[in-house]
Amino acid sequence: MRPILNSQQIREADAFTIANEPISSVNLMERAASAFTQKFLELFASVPSVAVVCGVGNNGGDGLAIARMLQGEVGHIEVYVVGNLEKASEDFRVNYDRLGERLSPKIVVDESQIPEFDTSLIIDGMFGSGLSRPVEGVYAQVIERINASEAQVCAIDIPSGLFADKPTPSAGAVVEATHTISFQLPKLVFFMPSAASYVGSWHVVPIGLSEEFLLQQTTDKWQIELRDIHLPLKRRFDHKGTNGRVLLVAGSKGKMGAAILSAKAALRSGCGLLFAHVPCCGLDILQVAVPEAMVEVDEHTEIISEVLPEEQIDVIVIGPGIGTGKLTENALAQLLQKATAPMVMDADAINILAANTHLLSAVPPESVLTPHPGEFKRLVGDWKDDFEKLEKLKAFCKKYQLNMVLKGAYSAVCDTKGQITFNPTGNPGMATGGSGDVLTGVIGALIGQGMNPLEALRAGVYIHGLAGDLAAHAQGYRSMTASDIVAMLPQAINQLDKKC
Repeated sequence: MRPILNSQQIREADAFTIANEPISSVNLMERAASAFTQKFLELFASVPSVAVVCGVGNNGGDGLAIARMLQGEVGHIEVYVVGNLEKASEDFRVNYDRLGERLSPKIVVDESQIPEFDTSLIIDGMFGSGLSRPVEGVYAQVIERINASEAQVCAIDIPSGLFADKPTPSAGAVVEATHTISFQLPKLVFFMPSAASYVGSWHVVPIGLSEEFLLQQTTDKWQIELRDIHLPLKRRFDHKGTNGRVLLVAGSKGKMGAAILSAKAALRSGCGLLFAHVPCCGLDILQVAVPEAMVEVDEHTEIISEVLPEEQIDVIVIGPGIGTGKLTENALAQLLQKATAPMVMDADAINILAANTHLLSAVPPESVLTPHPGEFKRLVGDWKDDFEKLEKLKAFCKKYQLNMVLKGAYSAVCDTKGQITFNPTGNPGMATGGSGDVLTGVIGALIGQGMNPLEALRAGVYIHGLAGDLAAHAQGYRSMTASDIVAMLPQAINQLDKKC
């Protein structure tokens, strides 16, 4: 997994690399600028004009080096330096001297010197990840002018004005980038919904920081990578009984679609035997829509009112479309008294827990909860910013010894120790009804096949997002449905099996 470090740790990684590679700080800056430039030219194949806007610190030094490297690669380059040159860092001064006469920078120290920025693209290099106070004065005015321009904006490492690992004060100006090219590791703020309009599409380029040092750093936040996903092996003498016996408790009158989506997803994810417990009204629906499932009907016609688990069930999955009525609430409470193995709980099962918090202590340890932000808010209350939301996620999982995924862009998976893993797969087209029901089925199937709940959760979220990406490629973001995600699960899983 890729660690997500704070700004201080990144500065220490720079210093360690400089001391132990060894390499001079200005040559490390040159390496970073080269990596940025290469990625920039991949993203923007033909750029008629570029304005490179630099501060006088090391982020500005990166900008000056990038401007020099872009000569001859883009049409026209303008370089602006915002701030007092007398306060410039040493590495900035070296790169300033290297520019030569062709790229003589224009100095901006007051409002009258701020350009209109009529270039097709702006590279933002004013402030880096070490920013500790709101941007104001002429810097804020430059940022406002950048944001008001019609140009695309590509930020160096992090958009100027944005704090890397804590809330950004609302009083300060922040560059609204269309792309951010970050060095070595992503910043925590990139995974926050509130930062999306500032960061844009982000990309990480390696700059040769010491891997030894990076891996020794303590962090509780990570990004999962393809190489971290290891699915259960399929062996020649396996049979349906050894490939996972899953009990899915789902559906109510008018919401049988949730049960169908979860059931299909579980079967497409390798589940050997699927038992679907549904209300009587869902019997014909399930047997026609999912002939591979064995359907058990509740004594109630329209809702779930009882759950009598089959023997030798490997995992119980409950929640999609069950509603939150009193009889269903009682059924869940009775099930929790009987359950000993970890469960997968989604949707209305989570809503019932939120309304009856005394039941949380009865949920088997290591169980998996899969709330969207609204359901999570019902569990833990509101939060003032995205950083506090993550702290609430950690505290909840540690208190109740549960695994949880907070669904959304870069879904956050948290384990019982408070370790958070962000998922890179997925896209906006997955924000559609039923998508979460598909995820629930995938996770349940993986646990049924023998994966521990945390690994199944991480793998399930990754597979679900990958299937969504394949569906978006085939159908487009606007037109895809949850059924399209189910249809792409075999391709997604096949990609992972080939990797293994």
